[in-house]
Amino acid sequence: MRNFFTLFFAAIFSLGALILAIIACAGSTKNYSPINKIYCAELDLSQMKVSKVFPSLTSVTLSSLGLPAYINIGLWSYCIEDSSRNIQSCSSPNGIQKFNLTSLVYDNIEKNEALELIDSVADIVLPEKLRSKMTYYNNLVKCMFITILIGIVLTFVNLAFNILRCVLHIRPLAWGGAFFSFFAFVALLVSIGSCLGTYSYIKYILKHNYDDYGISMSIGRIYQGLMWGAVVGALLNFILWCSVRSRPTVVHANAPIEEKPLI
Repeated sequence: MRNFFTLFFAAIFSLGALILAIIACAGSTKNYSPINKIYCAELDLSQMKVSKVFPSLTSVTLSSLGLPAYINIGLWSYCIEDSSRNIQSCSSPNGIQKFNLTSLVYDNIEKNEALELIDSVADIVLPEKLRSKMTYYNNLVKCMFITILIGIVLTFVNLAFNILRCVLHIRPLAWGGAFFSFFAFVALLVSIGSCLGTYSYIKYILKHNYDDYGISMSIGRIYQGLMWGAVVGALLNFILWCSVRSRPTVVHANAPIEEKPLI
């Protein structure tokens, strides 16, 4: 009976971690609520200093460029917001969403007279630390992307082991369940850790260059909440799997002692 309740609560935590991780992974892939409000980080371009970022342009404002006020960066795609915080559209999911601030700015300039004055992305000036360490940032983004997918797959496999263990009382299933629950927890933890570390550092760089460029970044709270919830669920699931017995405990009743007849 103890194993039944242990496996039951382990399945609940595993399922919860799986659902939360999937929702976080799907953030900013479609322009409908609440998916469009889930993002890893948000770029604030509302106060961007056009003359500094676009030295080749003179007497051009942010509105004339047609740039969005905010860009919400998800795992697969990104969404753009206007100054009233209304989400206008989301890009199509296209695999790992690399962080390239120059491309994000250039790709979202409307096709107008201002764009014709910009020959290429080379005309956009941004902090040197962002450009020089672009490969380093994107390696961390890849790690974040890959590990969340691994965590989702391993959590699903662990849930399957949970169901099988309720039916079959064999030792390899108990070992397998603990194995997959542990690595699912590690994968989700690495994913959220690399996400927080990467965008926190980029936020730091932009903050120290804000006076020059007027661009800032904030971390997505909803995404963080979902992922940390998934990590906690995966951890509790692993702890419960560690207490699952390999075989059910069988209690043998003591046989009655036969009384010898008195002679």
